[in-house]
Amino acid sequence: MQHLFRLLLCLLLLHPLLVQAAPSAKKQRVVKTEDTARIGYLLMDPESGKVLDASREREAFLPASVAKIPTTLAALHILGSDFRFVTSVKATGPLESGVVKGDLILVGSGDPSFNIAGVMDLLMQLKLKGVKGIQGRFLFDESALLPAENITEEQNEEESYNQGVSALSMEFNRVQFQWSQAQNGSLTSRFTPALGNVEVLPGPPAKTGPTLVYLGGERTERWRLNPRNARSGWEWVPIKRPARHAALFFREMGSATGIALPVPAPGQAPANATTLASRTSAPLSDLVDPTLEHSNNLWTELIGMTAAARLTKQPQSVSGSAKVLAEWLANKLPQTDWSGYHLTNGSGLSATSRVTPRQMVEILQWANTSLAGERSYLSLLPFSGWKGTLSTRFTGPSTFRVWAKTGTVVFGKGLAGYLFTRRTSRLVFAVFVSDFEQRKTFDAKMRQHSREEIAQGNAWNSQATAHINALVERWLQTY
Repeated sequence: MQHLFRLLLCLLLLHPLLVQAAPSAKKQRVVKTEDTARIGYLLMDPESGKVLDASREREAFLPASVAKIPTTLAALHILGSDFRFVTSVKATGPLESGVVKGDLILVGSGDPSFNIAGVMDLLMQLKLKGVKGIQGRFLFDESALLPAENITEEQNEEESYNQGVSALSMEFNRVQFQWSQAQNGSLTSRFTPALGNVEVLPGPPAKTGPTLVYLGGERTERWRLNPRNARSGWEWVPIKRPARHAALFFREMGSATGIALPVPAPGQAPANATTLASRTSAPLSDLVDPTLEHSNNLWTELIGMTAAARLTKQPQSVSGSAKVLAEWLANKLPQTDWSGYHLTNGSGLSATSRVTPRQMVEILQWANTSLAGERSYLSLLPFSGWKGTLSTRFTGPSTFRVWAKTGTVVFGKGLAGYLFTRRTSRLVFAVFVSDFEQRKTFDAKMRQHSREEIAQGNAWNSQATAHINALVERWLQTY
Protein backbone atom coordinates (compact mmCIF):
# COMPACT_ATOMS: atom_id res chain seq x y z
CA MET A 1 0.00 0.00 0.00
CA GLN A 2 2.83 2.42 0.86
CA HIS A 3 4.57 1.59 -2.41
CA LEU A 4 1.34 2.20 -4.33
CA PHE A 5 0.71 5.51 -2.57
CA ARG A 6 4.27 6.70 -3.37
CA LEU A 7 3.64 5.76 -6.98
CA LEU A 8 0.41 7.79 -7.00
CA LEU A 9 2.20 10.81 -5.62
CA CYS A 10 4.78 10.51 -8.37
CA LEU A 11 1.99 10.34 -10.94
CA LEU A 12 0.53 13.54 -9.50
CA LEU A 13 3.76 15.40 -9.97
CA LEU A 14 4.19 14.12 -13.52
CA HIS A 15 0.61 14.42 -14.77
CA PRO A 16 -2.11 17.07 -14.27
CA LEU A 17 -4.86 14.55 -13.61
CA LEU A 18 -5.47 13.48 -10.04
CA VAL A 19 -5.35 9.73 -9.57
CA GLN A 20 -7.33 8.01 -6.85
CA ALA A 21 -5.61 5.68 -4.40
CA ALA A 22 -6.57 2.05 -4.01
CA PRO A 23 -8.91 0.91 -1.22
CA SER A 24 -7.49 1.04 2.29
CA ALA A 25 -6.89 -1.92 4.54
CA LYS A 26 -10.41 -1.41 5.86
CA LYS A 27 -11.66 -2.04 2.31
CA GLN A 28 -13.53 1.23 2.06
CA ARG A 29 -15.01 1.49 -1.41
CA VAL A 30 -13.75 4.69 -3.00
CA VAL A 31 -15.29 5.88 -6.25
CA LYS A 32 -12.67 6.03 -9.00
CA THR A 33 -11.84 9.55 -10.13
CA GLU A 34 -9.35 9.12 -12.99
CA ASP A 35 -11.78 10.63 -15.50
CA THR A 36 -13.47 13.27 -13.37
CA ALA A 37 -11.01 14.77 -10.85
CA ARG A 38 -8.71 17.59 -11.85
CA ILE A 39 -5.78 19.40 -10.30
CA GLY A 40 -4.67 22.89 -11.24
CA TYR A 41 -1.83 24.94 -9.84
CA LEU A 42 0.46 27.88 -10.39
CA LEU A 43 3.75 28.76 -8.72
CA MET A 44 5.15 32.23 -9.43
CA ASP A 45 8.03 34.45 -8.43
CA PRO A 46 6.23 37.63 -7.29
CA GLU A 47 9.24 39.84 -7.92
CA SER A 48 9.81 38.93 -11.56
CA GLY A 49 6.39 37.51 -12.41
CA LYS A 50 8.11 34.40 -13.74
CA VAL A 51 5.98 31.22 -13.74
CA LEU A 52 7.99 28.42 -12.15
CA ASP A 53 5.43 25.61 -12.36
CA ALA A 54 1.89 25.43 -13.69
CA SER A 55 -0.87 23.11 -14.83
CA ARG A 56 -4.44 24.05 -15.76
CA GLU A 57 -3.80 27.42 -14.18
CA ARG A 58 -6.52 29.11 -16.24
CA GLU A 59 -9.21 26.54 -15.49
CA ALA A 60 -11.84 27.22 -12.81
CA PHE A 61 -11.95 25.08 -9.67
CA LEU A 62 -13.85 24.90 -6.39
CA PRO A 63 -12.09 27.43 -4.12
CA ALA A 64 -13.79 26.35 -0.88
CA SER A 65 -12.44 28.47 1.99
CA VAL A 66 -9.59 29.83 -0.11
CA ALA A 67 -12.34 32.26 -1.18
CA LYS A 68 -11.84 33.94 2.20
CA ILE A 69 -8.66 35.50 0.80
CA PRO A 70 -10.28 37.87 -1.74
CA THR A 71 -13.14 38.65 0.66
CA THR A 72 -11.00 39.64 3.62
CA LEU A 73 -8.35 41.31 1.50
CA ALA A 74 -10.93 43.52 -0.20
CA ALA A 75 -12.54 44.35 3.16
CA LEU A 76 -9.22 45.44 4.65
CA HIS A 77 -8.68 47.88 1.79
CA ILE A 78 -12.26 49.17 1.67
CA LEU A 79 -12.81 49.58 5.41
CA GLY A 80 -9.19 49.99 6.52
CA SER A 81 -7.26 47.76 8.90
CA ASP A 82 -8.13 50.04 11.83
CA PHE A 83 -11.89 49.90 11.18
CA ARG A 84 -13.92 48.91 14.24
CA PHE A 85 -17.48 47.66 14.56
CA VAL A 86 -19.74 49.31 17.12
CA THR A 87 -22.71 47.63 18.81
CA SER A 88 -24.82 50.15 20.67
CA VAL A 89 -27.88 50.66 22.84
CA LYS A 90 -29.95 53.71 21.91
CA ALA A 91 -32.99 55.41 23.39
CA THR A 92 -35.76 57.49 21.84
CA GLY A 93 -36.58 59.32 25.05
CA PRO A 94 -34.92 60.77 28.15
CA LEU A 95 -33.83 58.80 31.21
CA GLU A 96 -35.87 59.88 34.24
CA SER A 97 -35.68 58.26 37.67
CA GLY A 98 -34.11 55.11 36.20
CA VAL A 99 -36.71 54.72 33.45
CA VAL A 100 -36.15 55.36 29.75
CA LYS A 101 -39.18 57.40 28.62
CA GLY A 102 -39.29 55.84 25.17
CA ASP A 103 -37.97 52.86 23.24
CA LEU A 104 -34.66 51.14 23.93
CA ILE A 105 -32.94 49.75 20.82
CA LEU A 106 -30.09 47.24 20.61
CA VAL A 107 -28.31 48.15 17.36
CA GLY A 108 -25.92 45.86 15.51
CA SER A 109 -23.36 46.96 12.94
CA GLY A 110 -22.15 43.53 11.78
CA ASP A 111 -19.57 42.85 14.50
CA PRO A 112 -18.62 39.17 14.15
CA SER A 113 -16.90 39.18 17.53
CA PHE A 114 -19.86 40.43 19.57
CA ASN A 115 -20.32 37.96 22.40
CA ILE A 116 -21.74 37.33 25.86
CA ALA A 117 -19.09 39.53 27.43
CA GLY A 118 -20.16 42.30 25.05
CA VAL A 119 -23.76 41.95 26.20
CA MET A 120 -22.71 42.24 29.81
CA ASP A 121 -20.52 45.25 29.01
CA LEU A 122 -23.48 47.09 27.48
CA LEU A 123 -25.72 46.21 30.40
CA MET A 124 -23.16 47.39 32.95
CA GLN A 125 -22.87 50.71 31.10
CA LEU A 126 -26.65 51.07 31.33
CA LYS A 127 -26.55 50.09 34.98
CA LEU A 128 -23.92 52.70 35.76
CA LYS A 129 -26.17 55.33 34.15
CA GLY A 130 -28.99 54.26 36.45
CA VAL A 131 -31.20 52.47 33.91
CA LYS A 132 -33.70 50.15 35.61
CA GLY A 133 -36.41 49.82 33.00
CA ILE A 134 -38.15 51.39 30.03
CA GLN A 135 -41.53 52.89 29.34
CA GLY A 136 -41.62 52.01 25.63
CA ARG A 137 -40.59 49.03 23.52
CA PHE A 138 -37.39 47.01 23.50
CA LEU A 139 -36.29 46.75 19.87
CA PHE A 140 -33.43 45.10 18.00
CA ASP A 141 -32.02 46.77 14.89
CA GLU A 142 -30.24 44.62 12.29
CA SER A 143 -30.82 47.01 9.38
CA ALA A 144 -27.10 47.59 8.68
CA LEU A 145 -27.03 44.34 6.68
CA LEU A 146 -29.62 42.15 4.98
CA PRO A 147 -30.27 39.15 7.27
CA ALA A 148 -30.47 35.53 6.09
CA GLU A 149 -31.42 32.25 7.75
CA ASN A 150 -28.38 30.51 6.23
CA ILE A 151 -25.07 31.47 4.74
CA THR A 152 -26.03 29.31 1.76
CA GLU A 153 -28.99 27.17 0.76
CA GLU A 154 -26.60 24.78 -0.98
CA GLN A 155 -25.50 23.32 2.34
CA ASN A 156 -27.51 21.50 4.98
CA GLU A 157 -29.44 23.80 7.28
CA GLU A 158 -28.46 21.88 10.39
CA GLU A 159 -24.73 22.46 10.04
CA SER A 160 -23.51 24.80 12.77
CA TYR A 161 -21.22 26.53 10.24
CA ASN A 162 -24.27 27.39 8.07
CA GLN A 163 -26.01 29.54 10.65
CA GLY A 164 -28.12 32.64 10.21
CA VAL A 165 -26.43 35.91 9.29
CA SER A 166 -27.31 39.27 10.82
CA ALA A 167 -25.83 42.66 11.62
CA LEU A 168 -26.69 41.73 15.22
CA SER A 169 -24.93 38.42 15.72
CA MET A 170 -23.64 36.90 18.95
CA GLU A 171 -21.37 33.97 19.84
CA PHE A 172 -21.26 32.46 16.33
CA ASN A 173 -25.08 32.38 16.23
CA ARG A 174 -25.48 28.95 17.75
CA VAL A 175 -26.67 27.25 20.95
CA GLN A 176 -25.64 23.99 22.55
CA PHE A 177 -28.26 21.24 22.61
CA GLN A 178 -27.91 18.20 24.86
CA TRP A 179 -30.40 15.35 24.71
CA SER A 180 -31.27 11.85 25.79
CA GLN A 181 -34.14 9.81 24.38
CA ALA A 182 -35.81 6.91 26.17
CA GLN A 183 -36.89 3.70 24.47
CA ASN A 184 -40.48 4.93 24.42
CA GLY A 185 -39.42 8.00 22.43
CA SER A 186 -39.70 10.58 25.22
CA LEU A 187 -37.07 13.28 24.95
CA THR A 188 -35.12 15.01 27.70
CA SER A 189 -33.18 18.01 26.45
CA ARG A 190 -31.42 21.18 27.49
CA PHE A 191 -30.33 24.28 25.59
CA THR A 192 -27.49 26.62 26.51
CA PRO A 193 -28.43 29.41 26.56
CA ALA A 194 -32.09 28.54 27.11
CA LEU A 195 -34.19 31.46 25.84
CA GLY A 196 -37.32 29.72 24.57
CA ASN A 197 -36.61 30.59 20.93
CA VAL A 198 -35.41 27.09 19.92
CA GLU A 199 -37.34 23.86 20.27
CA VAL A 200 -36.41 20.28 19.36
CA LEU A 201 -39.17 17.71 18.86
CA PRO A 202 -38.56 13.95 19.17
CA GLY A 203 -38.54 11.89 16.00
CA PRO A 204 -38.16 8.21 15.16
CA PRO A 205 -34.66 6.83 14.47
CA ALA A 206 -33.73 6.74 10.78
CA LYS A 207 -30.92 5.11 8.83
CA THR A 208 -30.05 8.23 6.82
CA GLY A 209 -30.29 11.96 7.22
CA PRO A 210 -28.88 14.42 9.75
CA THR A 211 -29.29 14.25 13.51
CA LEU A 212 -31.40 17.42 13.43
CA VAL A 213 -33.88 18.46 10.73
CA TYR A 214 -35.01 22.09 10.58
CA LEU A 215 -38.79 22.52 10.55
CA GLY A 216 -38.94 26.32 10.41
CA GLY A 217 -40.92 28.65 12.63
CA GLU A 218 -41.17 32.37 13.24
CA ARG A 219 -40.91 33.13 16.95
CA THR A 220 -39.72 29.62 17.80
CA GLU A 221 -37.17 27.83 15.62
CA ARG A 222 -38.26 24.19 15.57
CA TRP A 223 -36.13 21.13 14.86
CA ARG A 224 -36.84 17.41 14.74
CA LEU A 225 -34.40 15.03 16.37
CA ASN A 226 -33.32 12.09 14.24
CA PRO A 227 -31.21 10.01 16.65
CA ARG A 228 -29.69 7.68 14.06
CA ASN A 229 -26.33 7.53 15.78
CA ALA A 230 -27.12 7.48 19.49
CA ARG A 231 -29.85 7.80 22.11
CA SER A 232 -28.01 10.68 23.74
CA GLY A 233 -25.52 13.32 22.79
CA TRP A 234 -25.06 16.99 22.07
CA GLU A 235 -25.00 19.24 19.03
CA TRP A 236 -24.35 22.85 18.17
CA VAL A 237 -27.69 24.10 16.83
CA PRO A 238 -27.42 27.02 14.38
CA ILE A 239 -29.61 30.01 15.12
CA LYS A 240 -31.64 31.10 12.10
CA ARG A 241 -32.76 34.49 13.47
CA PRO A 242 -29.66 35.77 15.23
CA ALA A 243 -30.82 39.31 16.01
CA ARG A 244 -33.85 38.15 17.96
CA HIS A 245 -31.69 35.56 19.74
CA ALA A 246 -29.17 38.23 20.78
CA ALA A 247 -31.96 40.53 21.99
CA LEU A 248 -33.57 37.73 24.01
CA PHE A 249 -30.24 37.01 25.68
CA PHE A 250 -29.76 40.73 26.34
CA ARG A 251 -33.18 40.80 28.00
CA GLU A 252 -32.39 37.68 30.04
CA MET A 253 -29.12 39.08 31.36
CA GLY A 254 -30.77 42.47 31.85
CA SER A 255 -33.19 40.85 34.25
CA ALA A 256 -30.25 39.30 36.11
CA THR A 257 -28.62 42.71 36.50
CA GLY A 258 -31.77 44.53 37.56
CA ILE A 259 -32.85 46.04 34.25
CA ALA A 260 -36.41 45.08 33.31
CA LEU A 261 -37.12 44.84 29.58
CA PRO A 262 -40.17 43.66 27.64
CA VAL A 263 -40.08 40.95 24.97
CA PRO A 264 -37.95 42.25 22.10
CA ALA A 265 -39.35 43.14 18.69
CA PRO A 266 -37.69 44.11 15.39
CA GLY A 267 -37.28 47.81 14.71
CA GLN A 268 -34.93 50.51 13.55
CA ALA A 269 -33.29 53.24 15.59
CA PRO A 270 -34.24 56.73 14.40
CA ALA A 271 -31.41 59.07 13.45
CA ASN A 272 -32.01 61.27 16.50
CA ALA A 273 -31.88 58.42 19.03
CA THR A 274 -29.49 58.93 21.94
CA THR A 275 -26.66 56.44 22.49
CA LEU A 276 -26.67 55.18 26.09
CA ALA A 277 -24.05 52.44 25.73
CA SER A 278 -21.65 51.15 23.08
CA ARG A 279 -19.27 48.26 22.55
CA THR A 280 -16.38 48.68 20.11
CA SER A 281 -14.65 45.73 18.48
CA ALA A 282 -10.95 45.16 17.98
CA PRO A 283 -9.42 46.62 14.78
CA LEU A 284 -10.43 44.83 11.59
CA SER A 285 -6.96 43.36 11.04
CA ASP A 286 -7.19 41.73 14.47
CA LEU A 287 -10.54 40.20 13.45
CA VAL A 288 -9.33 38.97 10.06
CA ASP A 289 -6.48 37.13 11.77
CA PRO A 290 -8.68 34.64 13.71
CA THR A 291 -11.15 34.56 10.80
CA LEU A 292 -8.43 33.07 8.60
CA GLU A 293 -6.83 31.05 11.38
CA HIS A 294 -10.06 29.18 12.15
CA SER A 295 -11.58 29.56 8.67
CA ASN A 296 -14.78 30.95 10.14
CA ASN A 297 -17.58 31.33 7.61
CA LEU A 298 -19.84 33.66 9.61
CA TRP A 299 -17.05 36.08 10.45
CA THR A 300 -15.99 36.22 6.80
CA GLU A 301 -19.51 36.91 5.59
CA LEU A 302 -20.12 39.69 8.12
CA ILE A 303 -16.79 41.36 7.27
CA GLY A 304 -17.45 41.09 3.53
CA MET A 305 -21.04 42.30 3.80
CA THR A 306 -19.94 45.32 5.83
CA ALA A 307 -17.31 46.22 3.24
CA ALA A 308 -19.84 45.89 0.41
CA ALA A 309 -22.34 48.04 2.33
CA ARG A 310 -19.67 50.71 2.70
CA LEU A 311 -19.05 50.70 -1.06
CA THR A 312 -22.69 50.78 -2.10
CA LYS A 313 -23.98 52.83 0.83
CA GLN A 314 -26.82 50.37 1.34
CA PRO A 315 -27.31 47.05 3.19
CA GLN A 316 -26.07 44.01 1.28
CA SER A 317 -26.98 40.32 1.29
CA VAL A 318 -24.52 37.44 1.44
CA SER A 319 -24.59 36.82 -2.30
CA GLY A 320 -24.91 40.51 -3.19
CA SER A 321 -21.82 41.43 -1.22
CA ALA A 322 -19.79 38.73 -3.00
CA LYS A 323 -20.70 40.32 -6.34
CA VAL A 324 -19.86 43.81 -5.13
CA LEU A 325 -16.43 42.75 -3.88
CA ALA A 326 -15.73 40.80 -7.07
CA GLU A 327 -16.39 43.95 -9.12
CA TRP A 328 -14.17 45.97 -6.79
CA LEU A 329 -11.31 43.49 -7.19
CA ALA A 330 -11.72 43.45 -10.97
CA ASN A 331 -11.30 47.23 -11.00
CA LYS A 332 -8.20 46.99 -8.82
CA LEU A 333 -6.63 44.28 -11.00
CA PRO A 334 -7.66 45.24 -14.56
CA GLN A 335 -4.91 43.12 -16.16
CA THR A 336 -6.22 39.92 -14.56
CA ASP A 337 -8.30 37.60 -16.71
CA TRP A 338 -11.47 37.24 -14.65
CA SER A 339 -13.10 34.68 -16.94
CA GLY A 340 -14.84 31.99 -14.91
CA TYR A 341 -14.44 33.83 -11.59
CA HIS A 342 -17.56 33.51 -9.46
CA LEU A 343 -18.04 33.55 -5.71
CA THR A 344 -21.53 32.60 -4.53
CA ASN A 345 -20.67 34.03 -1.12
CA GLY A 346 -17.64 35.44 0.62
CA SER A 347 -16.64 32.43 2.72
CA GLY A 348 -16.43 29.72 0.07
CA LEU A 349 -19.22 27.65 1.60
CA SER A 350 -20.51 26.67 -1.80
CA ALA A 351 -20.22 24.05 -4.52
CA THR A 352 -20.94 26.59 -7.26
CA SER A 353 -18.14 29.09 -6.62
CA ARG A 354 -15.25 29.03 -9.09
CA VAL A 355 -11.78 30.53 -9.28
CA THR A 356 -8.68 29.76 -11.33
CA PRO A 357 -5.20 29.25 -9.85
CA ARG A 358 -3.94 32.21 -11.88
CA GLN A 359 -6.65 34.52 -10.54
CA MET A 360 -5.84 33.56 -6.97
CA VAL A 361 -2.10 33.97 -7.51
CA GLU A 362 -2.57 37.42 -9.02
CA ILE A 363 -4.80 38.42 -6.10
CA LEU A 364 -2.09 37.28 -3.68
CA GLN A 365 0.61 38.97 -5.74
CA TRP A 366 -1.34 42.24 -5.49
CA ALA A 367 -1.82 41.68 -1.74
CA ASN A 368 1.94 41.32 -1.47
CA THR A 369 2.48 44.80 -2.93
CA SER A 370 -0.47 46.68 -1.43
CA LEU A 371 -0.27 47.05 2.33
CA ALA A 372 -3.68 47.53 3.98
CA GLY A 373 -2.81 49.60 7.02
CA GLU A 374 0.21 48.73 9.13
CA ARG A 375 0.00 44.95 8.86
CA SER A 376 0.85 42.86 5.79
CA TYR A 377 -1.77 40.44 4.55
CA LEU A 378 0.75 37.61 4.56
CA SER A 379 1.14 37.92 8.33
CA LEU A 380 -2.60 37.28 8.79
CA LEU A 381 -2.49 33.85 7.15
CA PRO A 382 -2.14 30.49 8.92
CA PHE A 383 1.39 29.09 8.69
CA SER A 384 2.78 25.61 8.47
CA GLY A 385 3.44 23.42 11.47
CA TRP A 386 2.12 25.97 13.93
CA LYS A 387 -1.00 28.03 13.32
CA GLY A 388 -4.60 27.40 12.38
CA THR A 389 -5.55 24.96 9.64
CA LEU A 390 -1.87 24.48 8.76
CA SER A 391 -0.76 23.58 12.29
CA THR A 392 -0.37 19.88 11.43
CA ARG A 393 0.76 20.25 7.81
CA PHE A 394 4.25 20.86 6.41
CA THR A 395 5.93 20.16 9.73
CA GLY A 396 9.60 19.42 10.43
CA PRO A 397 11.93 21.32 8.06
CA SER A 398 8.90 22.92 6.36
CA THR A 399 7.55 24.52 9.56
CA PHE A 400 7.04 28.28 9.13
CA ARG A 401 7.78 28.05 5.38
CA VAL A 402 4.18 27.88 4.11
CA TRP A 403 1.85 30.79 4.83
CA ALA A 404 -1.45 30.02 3.18
CA LYS A 405 -5.21 29.58 3.39
CA THR A 406 -6.68 26.12 3.16
CA GLY A 407 -9.98 25.22 1.54
CA THR A 408 -12.17 22.15 1.98
CA VAL A 409 -15.54 21.06 0.68
CA VAL A 410 -16.45 17.48 -0.13
CA PHE A 411 -14.70 16.63 -3.41
CA GLY A 412 -12.89 19.96 -3.42
CA LYS A 413 -9.57 20.97 -1.84
CA GLY A 414 -7.45 24.07 -2.16
CA LEU A 415 -4.40 25.83 -0.78
CA ALA A 416 -3.10 29.28 -1.73
CA GLY A 417 -0.54 31.63 -0.26
CA TYR A 418 3.21 32.07 -0.02
CA LEU A 419 6.25 29.78 0.19
CA PHE A 420 9.63 30.58 1.71
CA THR A 421 12.07 28.20 0.08
CA ARG A 422 15.74 27.82 0.95
CA ARG A 423 16.90 29.26 -2.39
CA THR A 424 14.43 32.11 -2.92
CA SER A 425 13.01 34.67 -0.52
CA ARG A 426 9.32 34.18 -1.34
CA LEU A 427 7.07 32.55 -3.92
CA VAL A 428 3.32 32.85 -4.41
CA PHE A 429 1.16 29.85 -5.30
CA ALA A 430 -2.33 28.39 -5.60
CA VAL A 431 -3.34 24.77 -6.03
CA PHE A 432 -6.84 23.32 -6.34
CA VAL A 433 -8.23 19.81 -6.68
CA SER A 434 -11.87 19.37 -7.72
CA ASP A 435 -14.13 16.55 -8.80
CA PHE A 436 -17.22 18.22 -10.21
CA GLU A 437 -18.94 14.99 -11.22
CA GLN A 438 -18.73 13.40 -7.78
CA ARG A 439 -19.68 16.69 -6.16
CA LYS A 440 -22.77 16.91 -8.37
CA THR A 441 -23.79 13.40 -7.36
CA PHE A 442 -23.14 14.24 -3.71
CA ASP A 443 -25.28 17.40 -3.84
CA ALA A 444 -28.16 15.53 -5.46
CA LYS A 445 -28.53 13.51 -2.26
CA MET A 446 -28.40 16.41 0.21
CA ARG A 447 -29.37 15.31 3.73
CA GLN A 448 -29.69 11.67 2.63
CA HIS A 449 -26.08 10.56 2.50
CA SER A 450 -25.24 7.12 3.83
CA ARG A 451 -22.29 6.59 6.13
CA GLU A 452 -20.46 4.92 3.26
CA GLU A 453 -20.96 7.94 0.99
CA ILE A 454 -19.72 10.29 3.69
CA ALA A 455 -16.71 8.03 4.22
CA GLN A 456 -16.00 8.08 0.48
CA GLY A 457 -16.03 11.88 0.44
CA ASN A 458 -13.72 12.04 3.44
CA ALA A 459 -11.35 9.52 1.87
CA TRP A 460 -11.23 11.53 -1.36
CA ASN A 461 -10.49 14.72 0.57
CA SER A 462 -7.74 13.05 2.59
CA GLN A 463 -6.05 11.79 -0.55
CA ALA A 464 -6.41 15.16 -2.26
CA THR A 465 -4.74 16.78 0.77
CA ALA A 466 -1.87 14.30 0.51
CA HIS A 467 -1.41 15.14 -3.17
CA ILE A 468 -1.38 18.89 -2.46
CA ASN A 469 1.10 18.37 0.37
CA ALA A 470 3.42 16.37 -1.91
CA LEU A 471 3.31 19.04 -4.60
CA VAL A 472 4.08 21.88 -2.18
CA GLU A 473 6.87 19.86 -0.54
CA ARG A 474 8.38 19.31 -3.98
CA TRP A 475 8.31 23.05 -4.59
CA LEU A 476 9.98 23.71 -1.25
CA GLN A 477 12.78 21.30 -2.12
CA THR A 478 13.19 22.36 -5.76
CA TYR A 479 13.14 26.17 -5.79
